Amino acid sequence: MTETTQLEAKVLLLEHEPEQYRRLSDFCAQVGLVALPRSAGDALPTLSQHKDLGGVLLAENLPCEGPDGLTLARAIHKLRPELPIFLRRTSERPLSPEEQATLRHEWRSGEMEPLREAVERAIFSLRYPTSLVNGIVQLTCSALGSMFPNALVMAESPYVVHDRIIHGEVSTLIAIESTWCRGYMMLQTEESALRQGLIQGFGYEGVGGDLNFRELNNMLGETTNLIWGAFKNRYIPPKAFANQQTQVPIVINHEHKYISFGSQDPQLCIRYQLSDPKRPGLPPLMIVQRFIFNLHWSPEEFAEFDSAPPDVAPTGELELF
Repeated sequence: MTETTQLEAKVLLLEHEPEQYRRLSDFCAQVGLVALPRSAGDALPTLSQHKDLGGVLLAENLPCEGPDGLTLARAIHKLRPELPIFLRRTSERPLSPEEQATLRHEWRSGEMEPLREAVERAIFSLRYPTSLVNGIVQLTCSALGSMFPNALVMAESPYVVHDRIIHGEVSTLIAIESTWCRGYMMLQTEESALRQGLIQGFGYEGVGGDLNFRELNNMLGETTNLIWGAFKNRYIPPKAFANQQTQVPIVINHEHKYISFGSQDPQLCIRYQLSDPKRPGLPPLMIVQRFIFNLHWSPEEFAEFDSAPPDVAPTGELELF
């Protein structure tokens, strides 16, 4: 069995009782959850500010509009149905079928072990080998450094997300497939930040100025292709594919900046900050990378591959899409 990385996940913490808040804060620190404490009034605005959440911890008796916290749970579920909601029960009343449909798990005060098991099952259902995560960060930083040679590239700590909301206006999507995985890689960024980074001189000399959106799209597309090529050389053996491959529809809603790959599994997310070493006060360019292993994922098969990777040399060919 290969060593797996204990990644973190951001959760919205909606708890008003001091003792329960303390217990849940300690619980989050123990299991790898990054808690975002909010009141009922701040909960929905926080959803628009954070598009990379892993779940919601909610008290049933949370003071809010409506008789109890279930009103807020339904509102959260309507906006982000992919987010698992863990409800701390404070009453004995039976939940309606509609209320039950909004929740992933119910628990009562003090039942921390069942809550831990539910979090592991719902939020951390996929485990990612440490060598794979470190390798992805390494090859991505190298590719970003090649595309943006004048920028300082820093990778934030990888984490898992259940959100399906796209970060920014510009995104790319490319299929990745090996003996141990099938899915996609995405890069996402804000168009204005990418343009500003190139104006600051992050890229090669002469790349910048008044770039239109097509040129910015091409820039992120070339970056994606460079990362994919490095991933292919490192993790994809020459004969990796089966004869018959299943596919699932990918749903994209541009108005709501929503994308679904037909899977409820968590996604591996890594954020990269590109900053100007000569002007450290300027906001960095943020590029968000996601790996979605929605078609096949096997850490055990990766361990076998990683223990004896094929000796594949780069071909030097340019992949065009």
